[in-house]
Amino acid sequence: MVVELQLGASYKVATAKKSSNGFWTRPIEFFRRMTTFGHPANTAAGAGDQSFGVITPPFNNPTSNGNSNGFPQTATAEAGGVSNKHRSVKDLRRRGIPWILGACAAVIILLTILLSYFLYKDFYSTTHNNNSLADSCGSKSHSQKHGREDWPPLDPRTSLVRFSKAAVVSDNGLCSEIGRTILLRGGNAVDAGIATVACIGALNSHSSGLGGGFLMTIYNRFYGKCTTLDAREVAPQSVNSTTFDANPKDSYKGYKSIAVPGELHGYWTAYKRYGSGRIAWQDLLMPTVHLLTNGYPTTKLMEYNLQVRQEEIMAEPSMRNFFVNNQTNELYKEGEVIKNPQLAETFRKLAVSPDPVRHFYGGELGKQISDEIGESEGYVTKRDMELYRTVVDESPLVNDHFTGSEKNPLAVCGAKPSSGFAVTQLILAVMSKFYPIGSDSEIPYKSVEFYHRFIETQKFAFAQRTLLGDPKFVKDANAIAENMTKQEFIDSIYHKIKHNSLNFEEYGGDFTKASEHHGTSHVSVVDADGNAVSLTSSINNVFGAAVRSERLGIVWNNQMDDFSIKGSLNFFQFEPSEANYIAPGKRPMSSMSPMIVYNKNTKQVKASVGASGGSKINSALAQVLLQTMSFNHTIKEAIDMPRLHNQYTPYKTEFEKEIPPFILDGLRHRHQNLTQMIFPFATVQAIVRNDESGMLEANSDHRRSIYMYPTGY
Repeated sequence: MVVELQLGASYKVATAKKSSNGFWTRPIEFFRRMTTFGHPANTAAGAGDQSFGVITPPFNNPTSNGNSNGFPQTATAEAGGVSNKHRSVKDLRRRGIPWILGACAAVIILLTILLSYFLYKDFYSTTHNNNSLADSCGSKSHSQKHGREDWPPLDPRTSLVRFSKAAVVSDNGLCSEIGRTILLRGGNAVDAGIATVACIGALNSHSSGLGGGFLMTIYNRFYGKCTTLDAREVAPQSVNSTTFDANPKDSYKGYKSIAVPGELHGYWTAYKRYGSGRIAWQDLLMPTVHLLTNGYPTTKLMEYNLQVRQEEIMAEPSMRNFFVNNQTNELYKEGEVIKNPQLAETFRKLAVSPDPVRHFYGGELGKQISDEIGESEGYVTKRDMELYRTVVDESPLVNDHFTGSEKNPLAVCGAKPSSGFAVTQLILAVMSKFYPIGSDSEIPYKSVEFYHRFIETQKFAFAQRTLLGDPKFVKDANAIAENMTKQEFIDSIYHKIKHNSLNFEEYGGDFTKASEHHGTSHVSVVDADGNAVSLTSSINNVFGAAVRSERLGIVWNNQMDDFSIKGSLNFFQFEPSEANYIAPGKRPMSSMSPMIVYNKNTKQVKASVGASGGSKINSALAQVLLQTMSFNHTIKEAIDMPRLHNQYTPYKTEFEKEIPPFILDGLRHRHQNLTQMIFPFATVQAIVRNDESGMLEANSDHRRSIYMYPTGY
């Protein structure tokens, strides 16, 4: 109280003096009013009163006496003293009570709202958690109750690798390194693709090589245009549709099963027409010569395939003499070093030749090849070798009808028949109508409907495959393939897919013979200029015809088994197709589907992708691309995902054992005929550009046990 009285006294002194300098008069009064919020007791009338006074709001004060500053004035005895004080108290109470009541009501309303919110939130959270617990602990018959936890984790044997400028991915890491070196030296995607696949054919002789053929899709970023090369094997001039009727097994193994190889012709054609011109021809082949001369390790897959065909290899001297390790007297095992001096010399001659095609198909090597095959009662002659030509198509199949890509339109390109690209793109296009680009990324992990639609789409697509064949011999093959890329046809398939599986005859098409080509390899390349190559090479089955040229070191193809033979199932029990009957100079129908996805507006490559593994190539590529395009999965997530395959005939769906039981149960309820896969699934090699970062993301399929890893920079 002493402070209050002293302040009041000081205030009176200051007021009495009426200092000419009013600088501190009002501030002191303001400070006092803000401190006491009211009038002090009248010091003249009640000096002994220790009260601070009454609480007075600083507006509309009846004791202000008209003071213009709006602050209340000190009560005095002359102004009414104690009586004014009591009136002020009553008046203030009367005026203040409504404000207090209003404030209290507002606080009560606010507290009620907050309490209601928290009670509702707690109730919803409890209910939601209970429902989630019931979903996880209860029946899982409905797909929406499942998710990623039901699926196997990503395979640790392969990695997602990112590159900023260029990338190479193939079936052998050593060969991918050769491709990378070519790119670093200024070569383009075509140069790197040739160097890489030549190496693969030498080191993975069970899958591809000079004794086989390939399909190549090239994308030129500058023109935004695709070109395809068909360097597949062709039937000799001396065979026809009845040649193997008496003994169909002759089309599967031995010298009679050999078709005219196209591999080397395709290399040279691609190099001369689409190479960079900055890399010498010999520089593409000589790295392979060094590996063959110095030796290379046996892969796990090579060891496995040697065991698969052990009986035939041991029965054939040309195979036994090479694939049996002289130090162990057993077939080569993983990690053991193989040297191939005969094949090294063949590659060296081709590398230094000014015209390797003439040398291989009409010169010294050509004569050796035709003589060797002829001496063993095979059908390939010197004339067949001289007639061989690579088919170059600058107007290949292109499909840009992908739902959801209207703002950034994507197109996918690949070869016409005898390629299987028409089948792959049809599966992809129909499924994109169900699941447009940008769909929920969790759908493939929880939806039975997704896999049912995928199986049904495959049936329709493979039914169309039965109508395809070499366009030179099958009149409507190109027209049918073109129609399979049209929006109207895609829509018609889309509308035919129902909740349950249909009857066999409702899918259309003819019987098909879709061979299991396990003797295939794939290479994908994207260079620093944005050009791309997708290349799949094959000798058909594992180790092809199971015969090897002891003079040249070449393992020969058995592509005659890729044709259909009247009234006879092939080695894998598939029905024949009239469009694929044998004819002189004809190319057999293939599942190989090297393809490139690009943005039509920016001309930038979205993906270079392909696979090896027979008829399962088409379903594997469609599933992988669908996951990256529609669901925005990484390429490793897409490749590692377990797969399903249905090729119309036989009328069954094969599945990998990692498919969760709830998916299989749901499919059986929709009348799908399921069987666990016996042969390994197709092996996908892919490079995909990340739309956000612009980086190239590459991955090799863990399903092929080879030393594989992407390279680039």
